[in-house]
Amino acid sequence: MNVRSYIRDLLNFFRTLSLRKVLNLLQVETGYLFSLLIRRPVVWGMPHTLSVEPVTRCNLSCPECPVGNHTLSRPSGEMALELFHKILDPVAPKLLHLILYFQGEPFLSPHLFEMIEYAKRRNLYVSTSTNGHYLDEKNIRKILTSGLDRLIISLDGTSQESYEKYRMGGDFQKVKKGIQELVQRKEKGHFRNPLIIIQFLMFRHNLHEREQMKQLARELGADRLEFKTAQFYNLSEDNQMIPEDPVFSRYRKEGQKYVLKYALKNRCPRLWNTAVTSWDGKMIPCCFDKNAEHLLGDLNKRTVQEVWFSESFNRFRKHILKARKEIPMCRNCTEGLAGLR
Repeated sequence: MNVRSYIRDLLNFFRTLSLRKVLNLLQVETGYLFSLLIRRPVVWGMPHTLSVEPVTRCNLSCPECPVGNHTLSRPSGEMALELFHKILDPVAPKLLHLILYFQGEPFLSPHLFEMIEYAKRRNLYVSTSTNGHYLDEKNIRKILTSGLDRLIISLDGTSQESYEKYRMGGDFQKVKKGIQELVQRKEKGHFRNPLIIIQFLMFRHNLHEREQMKQLARELGADRLEFKTAQFYNLSEDNQMIPEDPVFSRYRKEGQKYVLKYALKNRCPRLWNTAVTSWDGKMIPCCFDKNAEHLLGDLNKRTVQEVWFSESFNRFRKHILKARKEIPMCRNCTEGLAGLR
């Protein structure tokens, strides 16, 4: 980890704080704790984090991704700027963090940098994530001048052979070159941000590359390297991507299939602190609802606040507090599990 960059990132975050945001954070956390105590939903604050989906298209065909493997059942598209403004404006005064990604590759949205710049004018901490194939000269300039605070770049291998086993259709050298160019331009221009994070998803085929990845991240000049366990939908024993060692996986083998290695608790802080919306304004419980099966409200017609405190959202929260394992998407959720470093 680049300690200087990490401190700078913390300072960037603290600059966005206000008394109103801090008080809202306290309301969110105390409401959640009280909900756990009495086993029914009590919501006292607005979400301190908002996750917005700029676009659902992607240039890669990752086999465990609903977009990449073409199993996403909801319509595909890109968020209009007008809808983005409509969603963001009422909640911005209390937001700590805007996340500009959900499904798809955010850099395929024609409005991504306008969204970032607009959010920065509203004094928000902004992050996004990318597979790194669009780090060309034009986009690098926009990344550095837009005010983006944090950029996560997926790089799950140290060679083309290893990398493309999951990032199908990807170009390892192109991503490496893009990261190098971004780091060099950032240093040359003395830009404070973004914090550049390389994220390495751990699979059976790349676990042996962890030390090599640490060296590569240093060579590329990334501020941080994060090793992360991967989510899988195919949990049969035939899935050759799932690490056999549960230390590096979210799952353990049970009979002829893999199961989540920790028992689910009837709780989930995300439902008290983070709002998630698809590109077309559908508000859903969390980022594990890839297909928007649990629709809570339409933000074309209602505000985040109206949906956040709605009867439909509180019914879902109550279900989580009573019997989380009854909800299929929750049975493959890692809320509460830390990424391995």
